[in-house]
Amino acid sequence: MGNLRVIATLLIVTLIALLSVFQMQIRGYEKIERLNEWVLYVKPLDQCDDVIDIFYSDDRFDYAFSCFKSETYMVKSGFEEHSLQDALEMGYITMNDLAGVIEFQTIPIDSSN
Repeated sequence: MGNLRVIATLLIVTLIALLSVFQMQIRGYEKIERLNEWVLYVKPLDQCDDVIDIFYSDDRFDYAFSCFKSETYMVKSGFEEHSLQDALEMGYITMNDLAGVIEFQTIPIDSSN
């Protein structure tokens, strides 16, 4: 009976370890790139409306997607995960980290107002 408990415990621990490694793929996300200690994931869209989706702004530019993609991106480090907007606002990643990794538009902010 003791051996059965050990084997069952090992199977449960192995299952939990596999689920933690592959949880993003199970949730439908694809790994894009490692950005420092963070990993960028995306959940692919079936269709995309042709609308400007501003996901971040600084003092010089608005950064936008050509459709509503901002909610499909997630950054994750260990068990901590954040939306793309939150990770940018908290300073975990920068727009320089994203340049060349994902496609977005930069819209200059008119500072003459």
